[in-house]
Amino acid sequence: MSQLSDKNQKPVEQEKIIPRSTGKPSRSMKRRIMQRVIFALLFSAAVIGAQEMGWLNNISRQWTKQKVNWMDNKQVTQYLRTVITDNQLTQTPTNCLVFVINNDNGGEIVNMQVREQHNSSCSNTRTDFPILFTFRVNRTDGNIQVDKGSPNHFYPIH
Repeated sequence: MSQLSDKNQKPVEQEKIIPRSTGKPSRSMKRRIMQRVIFALLFSAAVIGAQEMGWLNNISRQWTKQKVNWMDNKQVTQYLRTVITDNQLTQTPTNCLVFVINNDNGGEIVNMQVREQHNSSCSNTRTDFPILFTFRVNRTDGNIQVDKGSPNHFYPIH
């Protein structure tokens, strides 16, 4: 009788533990680690790609956009220095740029010439201050135009 009962009995299978929240069997530790590594690699590649395309700089500039007092020439020139480097308007280092303000009679629109300085810290090959380009700044709305490559023909910079 014991032999008959052994033949009728099925082998005991271990029950799979199924979490109650998802209803799916749990994944192995190795699979979860591999998924996280792949996700980290893809995320890193996306961040590097966004940096190379300049998207991260644009986003950070929009989030941390500082208010500029357009009536204060010092703040305006500091802002224009960042515009020059962000838009790569010249290869000249920013410490070698000189701003000359024209038409500053308290009106809405002011022209700011950007000149290249030549001294011992900058390239000491010339004695004059050549004009690189001119910014036209509207002090009421902060609209900036530049005439780079086309003197006295201004176009928007932003």
